Amino acid sequence: MTIDDSRSDGNPPERGKWINRELSWLAFNERVLARAEEIAHPLLDRVKFLAIVFSNLDEFFMVRVALIRRAVKDGEANLGPDGLTPGQLLDETREVSRRMMERAERCWTGDILPALRASNVNLVESGELSAADREYLAVFFQEQILPVLTPMAVDSAHPFPLLSSSLVYVFLRLSPRPEVKSGFFGQADKVLVQIPPGLDRFIELPRREGEPRFILLDTVVIMFAGKIVGGYDILDAFTFRILRDAALNIDEDRSDDLILAVQDGLKRSRWGLPVQLTLDDKAPEAEASYLRDRLELEEADVFRQKGMLDLKGLFRLLAHLDRPDLVEAPWPPQEHPALPAEGDIFAQIAGRDAVLSLPYHSFDPVTRLVEAAADDPDVLAIKITLYRVSGQSPLVRALIRAAENKKQVTALVELQARFDEEANITWAQRLDAAGAHVIYGVVGYKTHSKAALIIRRESGGIRRYCHLSTGNYNDRTARQYTDLGLFTADPAFGSDISSFFNVITGYSLPPVWNHIEMAPTGLRARTIAMIRREMEKQTPERPGRIRAKMNSLIDPEIIQELYLASRAGVRIDLLVRGICRLRPGVAGLSENISVRSIVDRFLEHSRIFHYHNGGDEEVYLSSADWMERNMDRRLELLFPVKDPVCREYVLAVLAAGFSDNVSAWELEPGGGYLRRRPAPREPVFRSQARLHREAVGMMVKSRVEKRHNVLRARRKPAEGKRKRS
Repeated sequence: MTIDDSRSDGNPPERGKWINRELSWLAFNERVLARAEEIAHPLLDRVKFLAIVFSNLDEFFMVRVALIRRAVKDGEANLGPDGLTPGQLLDETREVSRRMMERAERCWTGDILPALRASNVNLVESGELSAADREYLAVFFQEQILPVLTPMAVDSAHPFPLLSSSLVYVFLRLSPRPEVKSGFFGQADKVLVQIPPGLDRFIELPRREGEPRFILLDTVVIMFAGKIVGGYDILDAFTFRILRDAALNIDEDRSDDLILAVQDGLKRSRWGLPVQLTLDDKAPEAEASYLRDRLELEEADVFRQKGMLDLKGLFRLLAHLDRPDLVEAPWPPQEHPALPAEGDIFAQIAGRDAVLSLPYHSFDPVTRLVEAAADDPDVLAIKITLYRVSGQSPLVRALIRAAENKKQVTALVELQARFDEEANITWAQRLDAAGAHVIYGVVGYKTHSKAALIIRRESGGIRRYCHLSTGNYNDRTARQYTDLGLFTADPAFGSDISSFFNVITGYSLPPVWNHIEMAPTGLRARTIAMIRREMEKQTPERPGRIRAKMNSLIDPEIIQELYLASRAGVRIDLLVRGICRLRPGVAGLSENISVRSIVDRFLEHSRIFHYHNGGDEEVYLSSADWMERNMDRRLELLFPVKDPVCREYVLAVLAAGFSDNVSAWELEPGGGYLRRRPAPREPVFRSQARLHREAVGMMVKSRVEKRHNVLRARRKPAEGKRKRS
């Protein structure tokens, strides 16, 4: 098992070159936490970012820390490129995570909770309840909560139960009364009660003077625990939760149904080895030791927290509140100027290419294209890759309708999209039942590309309509993630995407592409070739230039090429939202490289790559980050933006990111991040706000300027003749 295979040769690790992957991810989560801590932001937006922090930490422990623990358990002791052994890395990630959780807890209890109360949003503790509140909750508990609860005794006849990952439990230490001691069923001194995930975590109390008041479900269960364990005195009661290794191990070589293999893997992953125990800080040490021993965890794996455990549950609180005064004003998505809702979507795409910028533009053109194809009698076939879709996806419903309308529908549904496996299995089965040709991924690779192809019979023959994107076909995340999608009816693109689907559905060899590149067959080589081309083509008058935007930068081979390009004088500016293993600004290594990260209202998710190419500039979008898994273990697409208007807009998105001095962070050579602030007399520039405000205006303006430039170019010869005469 390898947790970090970034060493590209057998030489000793060059520690100064590399930032540790796991610590870089934790640094990203600290930037998210900084957003929650800023009192200048609207209060409920801060609550949202705090919930994101804990949601991210859960995934980090279940995936990355679990991987490190497995390496330690297997006895791995090799140094990674950053000079850390797995054991040292495990200690460091625990310590950084502990400090982050303590900082987040202070933000919640010491800052946000009092601010909520001051804003008439009250989270009530049991000691603050009136007699009327207690009476109300007693009835509520008896009718709405108690029927769902199941106490689990722990004694010689009932071994320690298998506890679900990420759920909250109540630990009750009991003392039996005489009637229990003489009873028939025996007795227990410990009982565990799961807080049911199907119940709302926040119970709304009767309003007082019109102000909303809530109490935590966990608190109510502890208040009335005596009704769960009749005949016992409760000596101690506290909450705890565990996280388990979430690795999905499936046998891809088995000959039967891949769906069954994934379903079996999901069942096993629910009961992976524990990786973290979080306790209410009031938990007695004896009970904490008991849980730690039963879960076979070390003291360093135990975290204590005041008050509410699992703060990602704050998303549920936000769902209760309608307080527009406590959130940033809505940024409604705008209609794309080239794809108006009332028009013929096929005619619009056939007219010229269009770039959709989410969430600044509406996702509707994507859904409208598939819905139109489902009902259009001239559409012969629809082919699409599905990585993550929403639970009520209108796009997948349209695909089902298309199959029922006897269209040829081919859907590659990736069954192993982490934490979306069950939803994808459900959609795959429904598509299959409707008559679609469903492919359950490609053995050995995740299909991470985002591509749709529609084949339509028209008067001039067959025309192919393509949509390629940096993000998923998910109408929900399309309102939360920044992504770019290209609509085109260019025959060369159509030919490429047809061949791409032939490769992944029929295992045919990749052809010589017209425009696109594909991983794992050629994307790595193409990327390296374009980086090297900048070195080869640069001149003193036209220096090499690379600008790129991605989620993560991890791949060691590509990082080495960037270092070489930097030493050769190529200017490299990177926007990397999350993990970045490259160390910028190091003399003799990367002094020509800068790295920035933007953490703002929307999750930065688009991948953009801009190469100066000796003045013949090229702009690409991609589903792939510069990561080993994307280059070598996933099916990905890189595609160029050819239309001048579309390309100008994509470059404007890049420029906005590099100009941000409100939500951007600069990666320093030492590995820390420094918040960018406006210089004296420098205008404040928040990139996401600008892109939303000008989502339509920038495109309209670029077209006007393009037409003006063309007319001006046409006038130049005539003007020259008049001047000479």
